[in-house]
Formats: sequence, structure tokens, C-alpha cells
Amino acid sequence: MFNREHSFLLIAYACIFICSSVDTAVGFAVKQLSIATSPALRRHPTSLAAKGGGKKKKPKRATAQTTKGFGAPPPKLDDVLAAFQTRIPEADADAAPCPCGSGKVYAECCGPLHNGDRLCSTMTDVLRSRYSAFSWRNVKYVMSTTHPSCRDYREDSIAWAKDLNKGGMFDSFDFIKLEAGDEEMSEENENEGFVEFKVTLRAKEDGNGSVAGMETVISERSRFLRDPADGSWSYASGDVRSGVAGLEDTKLNA
Repeated sequence: MFNREHSFLLIAYACIFICSSVDTAVGFAVKQLSIATSPALRRHPTSLAAKGGGKKKKPKRATAQTTKGFGAPPPKLDDVLAAFQTRIPEADADAAPCPCGSGKVYAECCGPLHNGDRLCSTMTDVLRSRYSAFSWRNVKYVMSTTHPSCRDYREDSIAWAKDLNKGGMFDSFDFIKLEAGDEEMSEENENEGFVEFKVTLRAKEDGNGSVAGMETVISERSRFLRDPADGSWSYASGDVRSGVAGLEDTKLNA
């Protein structure tokens, strides 16, 4: 039996698409250090030299400089992402069944989207490929398919990636099933559309209100926006609801 505590713990799901919208994640700020030259170190003639007395000292050879700890360049996003764990099969991932449940192998389904070989030409492309990205822990793809207008979007991509890696990839759950509905175009905007879908998650272990093996169904009505320039779609927002008794009509991400 699902309980209310368990349901609200899954609000972090924001569900497949709003995962990072839970604003409790810890931000990471990149600090830059600057060294100001002290006036005392500025080169001035000594009193003896000014008067013509004393011996001139030979200038010291410049020593090698190091940036270690002082103004070191910030890490690049790809370097940060490379350090994250993934759930991509160690064997031939391209030949594995695609996580989205299409019945195709990964190389013929979500693989080309994840690899950047083609763009999401439909809203369903975005939906299925993002589900697969969460299932296999592809943080970069989740970020790249989030529209800038989405409340999850962040200009600081490194901090965003770290937050997703820390608490937004549903490491305590197995992704069991995606049930996608029909695409619905907006009547007011030809570049806006909606898709309703359900996702089934299964808890891996006991804890935090979950019981190992317990399955929870989350439903969402997602909003997508199309880029008129290239025709590609991305995720913009969504209303998330739980299938738990008593909470069916409760918007979890309100």
C-alpha cells in the first residue's frame, strides 16, 4: 500500500522531465581568486641608488609560475560529466533493447538522439529519449533537451549537472515502464504541444518511505516547444500527478 509520505518523496521526480525542478538541491559556486600586487612590492629606487651610491644588484631570473591554487581555470562541463556514473550497459549498448520500451534496439531508437546524430523531430522523440536518458543516467542529454524557458533550466551548466547527478537521476528506483499518449498540438501556438504519459518506477530498497519492490505510477501532462529555426522539440514544463489513492488529482509540482 502506498502512503502519502512515499508519494511526496517522489515529487523530486518532477517526473522524468521535471526532476531537477525540486529546488532543494545544493548549488555549487565557482570561486576565482585574484592576487593584488602589494604597493610594498612595487619596484622603487632605494635611497642609495637615488643618490648614486651603493652597488646595483643583478636582476633575479624570473622563476617559473604556477596557477595551482591561484586562478586555476574552472572545470569544463564535459570533464565534470565524464566523472559521473552511468547505467549504460557495459556490453554492446547499441544492440540492447532501448530503455523507452519501443521494441527497437538502442542504436535504432534513442541512441542517435543521445549521440546528436539527429534532432527530436516530434514531441514523442523528446519524451522517449529523455525517459531513456534518465533510465541510463545520461545527465548531459537531460540538460540539452530542456528548453531555456523551463524552470529547471540553469545558466550555470556545471552546477546544474552536479545537482542532477547528486539527487535528480532517481538512483533509488528502477525504470519499469513508459506509457506515452497521443501528441496534442496547441490551438494558440503552432510551435507548442502537449503529451500525457505515465511512468512506472520500482523502489530498489527499503528506506525514505519506500519498500523494496514497491511500484509507483506517476502521470504527467508535459508541454513541449519547437524551435522554428530547425524544427526540433524540447521539454518546457509539465503537471505531475501520482497514482496513489487519494492523490490522483493532486498536482505534485505545483
